[in-house]
Amino acid sequence: MKYLLLAYGDQSGWDTVDVTSPEFIAMCKFYEDLAAELTASGELLGTEGLSHPALARTVRRTDGGPVASEGPFAESKEVLASFAIVDCDSHDRAMAIAARIVDAVGDTVEVRPIMAGPEDIRPD
Repeated sequence: MKYLLLAYGDQSGWDTVDVTSPEFIAMCKFYEDLAAELTASGELLGTEGLSHPALARTVRRTDGGPVASEGPFAESKEVLASFAIVDCDSHDRAMAIAARIVDAVGDTVEVRPIMAGPEDIRPD
């Protein structure tokens, strides 16, 4: 089954990040190593980091039609930082991968099954 792993980080980190710091370099190395491992196992279908949340735009439906606004969907301290799509044998495996990310980087990771069909729209 395919899963979407959504990694959330603290908004303040985007404004103060030092891309030359040992911590940032270690985080990038962790993600590179994890991507290589999951690619080798055939589990990684794709992954990308996202740009600064200030560059995000949100489109919402209104009575007057679609309206675009600046910024991410919701006001919060946590913002979507990256995503990965994995194809795992089980939900437990997807959760184990997410736990590794949380343990290594500290980000919150949401694990969402990707619908294969209408029967997957809600849990039984």
